[in-house]
Amino acid sequence: MKQVNEQLIKFRSEYEAGKTVLDDIENQIEELEKKRTDLKEALLKLSDAIEYLEEISRKEQEDNAENSSEADAQTGIQADIEVPFVIRKPIEQARKMIEGKGLSVGEISEKGVFVGGVRFGDVIQQNPKPGTKVEKGSAVNLVLAAKGRFKPNLSKDSKLDAFMME
Repeated sequence: MKQVNEQLIKFRSEYEAGKTVLDDIENQIEELEKKRTDLKEALLKLSDAIEYLEEISRKEQEDNAENSSEADAQTGIQADIEVPFVIRKPIEQARKMIEGKGLSVGEISEKGVFVGGVRFGDVIQQNPKPGTKVEKGSAVNLVLAAKGRFKPNLSKDSKLDAFMME
């Protein structure tokens, strides 16, 4: 009987130690899942920020091309019309800028963004890109920041797919 009780005490001790280890592992898994979710959200925000900043960097190209267009006008060279930079502009202001250059506003669509400093209704993408030379009357398609919550695109086609841990 003494051996049975000793064995019972030993098994209970091992059971409690195993249960503690299991609880620790489950807590670590929960923490990792939270970190994974936070990382996915951060990567989505970074992806949108990168796209937005790439558009902003094209502003310099527009400025350089604008200076070139002014020089062409002074020398009498007829150049195509340069697409203005309308990123981060409200749609009304973007429309005036585009039409002021002798162009027209084409398709207008919306896209959810997670970039700080961008207001709903602001232009977040344009096509043709700023600085591109086009014929007078050409259409400039715009994408506006949309209101509401959007589920991140985490499909195989997503820019974030390379970072997903399944």
